[in-house]
Amino acid sequence: MFLSHKNKIMLFWIESTLLAFALLTSNNPNSSLKEASYADKKNSLRIYGGYESRPLMSFVLLGDVRREYHHTSIKGFDFSRKIKNDYNNHPIDLSLRFSLIRYNEMSFQADHNQANIFLMTHYKTSYKNVPIRFFIGEGISVSGKVPFVEGRETRRLSGRDSKIMNFLNIGFDFRLSDLTGRDSLRNIRLGLADSHRSGVFRKLKWFNNTQGGSDFVTLFLEYDF
Repeated sequence: MFLSHKNKIMLFWIESTLLAFALLTSNNPNSSLKEASYADKKNSLRIYGGYESRPLMSFVLLGDVRREYHHTSIKGFDFSRKIKNDYNNHPIDLSLRFSLIRYNEMSFQADHNQANIFLMTHYKTSYKNVPIRFFIGEGISVSGKVPFVEGRETRRLSGRDSKIMNFLNIGFDFRLSDLTGRDSLRNIRLGLADSHRSGVFRKLKWFNNTQGGSDFVTLFLEYDF
């Protein structure tokens, strides 16, 4: 029951998205739009922005998107290349992604850039007859400087920090055509994601045996082409 309650809180954000579009458009979401008809789209470009938030599991299990009090933020883009559609005849797509992020450190330290490369898994399903994708990506993150809030956290927990960290990207997205009923928007997605860096609990020397990390809640648009 405890996990069920947490999942209901996370679903609040999905419900809010559906409700907002139901109020803003006179068209009902068109559930007849099939993901298979877009399978030939191999590339995508995502643009996003977001702010430092709560730990990763608070986002995943609780839907907690409260802002961290230093108010640092990021903006960036991802380029994706799909490498497998409907893996082993399951509704799962695999893609390789590269992203570039710019940090706004709110004058606590100099702003800087970060590059990530990661493998993304998308699970295609539906919620209330509206197609939705849940995704998780994992890879490597290299930052020009140790992010300010992240460094405070890792030094508090492990006495050290690292520019190179494990990278996770977790969230969900919808096609705008499925939300609005406008087929002209079929190649554009709207989504919410958590951009996460961590040292994997001091397990890897490559990450300087750090513990802790950082999480940014991001809102994004993604274009398939």
